[in-house]
Amino acid sequence: MDKQNPELKSSAVKSMKRSALVSLSAGCLTMFMAGAALLVGLLIDARLGTAPKWTLILVIASAPFTFGGVYLIVRRVLRQAQQEQAPSEDDEGEEVL
Repeated sequence: MDKQNPELKSSAVKSMKRSALVSLSAGCLTMFMAGAALLVGLLIDARLGTAPKWTLILVIASAPFTFGGVYLIVRRVLRQAQQEQAPSEDDEGEEVL
């Protein structure tokens, strides 16, 4: 039977949880930004009497901000993952002695 190291198993579980949370937070950010742009665009169009003009402009203009937010979320999580792995690599070098 192949018995896995418990540390590796918990590391894999932690990695899977982190991936799921990154996906969830990126999706929520995207939905929030698109929903806010849609709502504001519809309100402006209703007041000015311009049918889909401002709604389309705001929804399209929100895309770069959404991509930037997703980029920042992913970059932060990757930096945290690298910091967590760095001490464990140093510990492995000490055990070789």
